[in-house]
Amino acid sequence: MSALRTAIVTGAGYGIGRAIAQSLASTGWNVVSFDLDGSRNGETLRLIEDTGGTAIAVNGSVNEPEDVERACAAAVDRFGAITGLVNCAALRYPGPIDSLEIEQWDATIDTCLRGTFLFCRSAIRRMLLSGGGSIINFSSSSAHGRPNQAAYSAAKAAVETLTYCIALDYRDRGIRANAIIPPFTVTGMTENATAAQIASAARSPLGRAALPTDVAPLAAFLLSDEAAAFSGGNFGSAGLNS
Repeated sequence: MSALRTAIVTGAGYGIGRAIAQSLASTGWNVVSFDLDGSRNGETLRLIEDTGGTAIAVNGSVNEPEDVERACAAAVDRFGAITGLVNCAALRYPGPIDSLEIEQWDATIDTCLRGTFLFCRSAIRRMLLSGGGSIINFSSSSAHGRPNQAAYSAAKAAVETLTYCIALDYRDRGIRANAIIPPFTVTGMTENATAAQIASAARSPLGRAALPTDVAPLAAFLLSDEAAAFSGGNFGSAGLNS
């Protein structure tokens, strides 16, 4: 077992989460791939192992405390400690607030915010026992408001504030926390994007939609010791994103 550089990545079954899990594993991290979809999660595990990486797959819901605890316990049991956490799992239902069903609001908040809280809480408790670690929570430029994204925008704004609070609360205990704001990225959440959204991405400073592999290096950097001076920050794009 090696406690050196062990990260849990939620939403690792596809898209940005999978790209981050693969990127970390390729540079020597032990990875716990967490996803609700067991089939997709198994594919991520196979891709990592086929390229010589070390990982385990844990299937479950970020909304369920028992699943979150099971994933964190598995990380410690298998690799000795948790030194990194990437909260990438997300869900959204588009529409203004009067069009949203209560179940849609709850599902968005539960996945984007409650899940981030649960994994941060569980991982931090273990990080404190082993000398600290680094946390990345995925936000969105929608956190600053976007038409027809009431639930998602509210959740992501809260994620940014939560991240800053974590950075403050644990700055003297060896734990850093940062948020990533990806540009419009082609993932499972955006594959049905409208022509107008794609056109807006083309007008962004990047000039195109990003790929998950464009985002993964930023996560790898923020988890690394080279980013030791960065905590409480929001890193990424202010343009139209996922």
